[in-house]
Amino acid sequence: MSTRQLALSILGSNQSRNRAKLVLVATAFVAALMAAACSAQHLFPTVGNNTRHLAAAQKEIWVTSQRDSSISILSFPKGSLLGQVTLPSGTQPHIITFHSSAFAYISGMGNGTLNVVDANSRQLVKTLSFAPALCHQGKVSPDGTTMLVSVISNQTLYKVAVDEANRSWTTVGSLSFAPLGKKPVCTVFRADSKRAYVSLMPSGIAVVDVPSMTILGTLATDGFIACGMIKPSDDADHAVIASGGSGGHIYTLNMTNDTLVDRGTLGAADWHSFNMTPDETRGFGTSPLSDEIVTIDLTTQPVTKLGTIPLQPIPGTGNNQPDALGGGQPIVDGTLPVGLRSAGQVALIDAGSLEIKGFIPITSPAPPGTFSTMTCIGCAVHGVTVRPF
Repeated sequence: MSTRQLALSILGSNQSRNRAKLVLVATAFVAALMAAACSAQHLFPTVGNNTRHLAAAQKEIWVTSQRDSSISILSFPKGSLLGQVTLPSGTQPHIITFHSSAFAYISGMGNGTLNVVDANSRQLVKTLSFAPALCHQGKVSPDGTTMLVSVISNQTLYKVAVDEANRSWTTVGSLSFAPLGKKPVCTVFRADSKRAYVSLMPSGIAVVDVPSMTILGTLATDGFIACGMIKPSDDADHAVIASGGSGGHIYTLNMTNDTLVDRGTLGAADWHSFNMTPDETRGFGTSPLSDEIVTIDLTTQPVTKLGTIPLQPIPGTGNNQPDALGGGQPIVDGTLPVGLRSAGQVALIDAGSLEIKGFIPITSPAPPGTFSTMTCIGCAVHGVTVRPF
């Protein structure tokens, strides 16, 4: 109903020579009421003790403050603070992943736990303990029934049965990589959820049969892959991956025949994480020690380094250290969030224009030398993941 129609209903059917004037006054009055209601909804979007998202369609970025054992929740893509989740002291949250929008899966590098947080109430609902430290990532399968959890400290990949509808998560199996002399880092699944590809430290990928939790084979890579294994969609039959050797080494992982296609090297000053646009035309990598984002043309063979984007809200090379680029999904809505592990900030980059949209302070900086560059233990900010809606 329009404001004019609502005003007429208020006036009823009374006739008067001033009717036209009254309609104008009533219309303005109703419009003012509706504007006030809308403003109130935006000014006071709170439920309980947690600031909530303004509308179901609005996306969020979940950011791990690893040193502080807390999660900051920002609006996406604007980056305004919506709320926080405080985890037990010493958790040191590292990476956040989602299957649906209902639950966040948060790895604890400090205490070896995988933490399940209800993303709506923002309450911790389940903690799975695997080791004294270095739980790196939990990743749920496309069908939503299985989560694989990588634990570096004991070289083990754990299998967890997942039932989000009934809020149930149960460890049901494990696979040790000790016989290979390797440590599991991150996982990407084949579309049918029956096969997983697990990046290994110091190098390589293990091909894992998920039902039996056995290793079917390994693939050699130039250095290790720090969660830079990106599928354009959950039902895709391939992933673009980036290992840390040679200043960034790009491959395409074919999940139909379990092979790697070498896409070339980038020669960056340093290397950590990778992400790409959903159409697979442009890639991005982090070079922490040079405070840069490396931009990549993925349409060529070999791939082409387009250039770099300096990220230095704090002056001085190495005082910012861009690190994580997401939770394993391709770039959302054309905006790339970047965690600056030393600066304690999140950078937002336009993936089309390559312009820096802004820097968002999350916590106080962690100066170089005060944290581990390998595990990020003690770093200010690490994971930056867009919550799906």
